[in-house]
Amino acid sequence: MPAEDTRTTPSDRISTVRGDISADALGMTLTHEHLFVWNPEFHRNFPALWDSAAGVERAARQLDDAYELGIRTIVDLTVLGQGRDPQLIAQVAEKTRVNIVLATGIYALDGLPQIVRYRGPGEILDMPDPLVDLLESDIRDGVAGTAAKASLVKFACEDQEAGPTLRRVAAAVAEVHRRTGVPVVVHTDPDLPNALLALDLLGKHGVDPGDVVLAHAGDIADTGYLREVADSGAYIGCDRFGMVMVPEEQRVSNVLDLVARGHLRQLLLSHDCASFIDHFPEEVRQSMMPDWSYDHLPLRVIPALRRAGLADGDLTTLFEDNPRRLLTGRAAANRETRHAP
Repeated sequence: MPAEDTRTTPSDRISTVRGDISADALGMTLTHEHLFVWNPEFHRNFPALWDSAAGVERAARQLDDAYELGIRTIVDLTVLGQGRDPQLIAQVAEKTRVNIVLATGIYALDGLPQIVRYRGPGEILDMPDPLVDLLESDIRDGVAGTAAKASLVKFACEDQEAGPTLRRVAAAVAEVHRRTGVPVVVHTDPDLPNALLALDLLGKHGVDPGDVVLAHAGDIADTGYLREVADSGAYIGCDRFGMVMVPEEQRVSNVLDLVARGHLRQLLLSHDCASFIDHFPEEVRQSMMPDWSYDHLPLRVIPALRRAGLADGDLTTLFEDNPRRLLTGRAAANRETRHAP
């Protein structure tokens, strides 16, 4: 039997790592970033791989550089499976003026970790999915025993067809959303593309598209498919500015096309940037993606959007109004304006 629906009501207070703030204090917000994406087990066993103290200082410095350009808040979407470390994030928060909002969720591309793999619906130990209560506790009680409560729940979808792991995770995340009301963020693959698959999986569990962020969908090259995704009413993550996979001109063009078609209130612009990511050496990252930083949007992209005709009011909607609506639990307001007149 499903758990009782005890979702939170929309709130004008947002939980950040330093404490609750007024929704009006969010200011210019980057809704899909990371501080540290890493494998803590490797680094604990091989501490020479990375100087975490220096990493904290670097992250705080980078965030303060972004603050000087108008950024006031970032959403750190690092979740289980990506190396989320609340203690390191708290150290950064103490050293920067930028607000940091946390997420919960699980990033599982190659099967669930052993700690939950054999416990759950239809598994060896057939039982309610332990993921649900664990993720819900991040939202209700705080992350890792801290006072900072997660404001979103995330999972990854990189498949063309839904296998058992993806179906299980989508069901667990949908239940967490049903209980708490926090929005769902889905890491999608824009190259397949599979954003509609993610919406279908969540829709089978009663999640309205207006409560879903389709991360990275803004990189979809097929404009017809992208328009179909936007017509669903979901938020579209145009959130990889500065990464090399897609020309920036395509990203800007996609934003302008979606705005012209009446989807301004659904767009969330960000970088998906990590101050430290251990997937490749730092020198390789710098040579491959020199613009992948928290200040790329205000330095380069926003001027390009202005030159293309976006007004200051449009930019306020993109960087302030949309994130505030998302984080205050009013994401479903999208449903009222999902189609162009």
